[in-house]
Amino acid sequence: MGSSGHHKSEKPDLTGCRVLLVEDEYYIADDICRALESCGADVVGPVPSLDKALPLAASERLTCAVLDINLRGESGFEVARTLRRRHVPFIYTTGYVTSVVPKDLEGGAHLEKPFHIERLLHAVEEVCHRPSNQGPELREDKRPSDRRH
Repeated sequence: MGSSGHHKSEKPDLTGCRVLLVEDEYYIADDICRALESCGADVVGPVPSLDKALPLAASERLTCAVLDINLRGESGFEVARTLRRRHVPFIYTTGYVTSVVPKDLEGGAHLEKPFHIERLLHAVEEVCHRPSNQGPELREDKRPSDRRH
């Protein structure tokens, strides 16, 4: 790291991170998607609903996920459970208090809406680059042809 260290004002490096984005608000999803991609992330989605998110959470190679808890009245918790079974870390984004999170899903990172996009980017960087994410299921090849939007 050198003497400068890592400052929160630096743009996170998300190169090689494959991030599932589950968000039902179009403009929020678009902003998050663009911000993640500008930092080098490969974004899977954004997907606005539980029925679209669950198959991706179950089958895609992912480094982490950003999940809205409330998807048009449906709970995103089943997506979180699917990711947890696969050892894929996730970050909740919610306008609700975290006490709504079921006991079996406590302990995950969360950001309360509204949040600054920079906070989300740094949270994604933190979970994507944790040493526990080094398994083959969680690390992404850096092949540009695999990009999905």
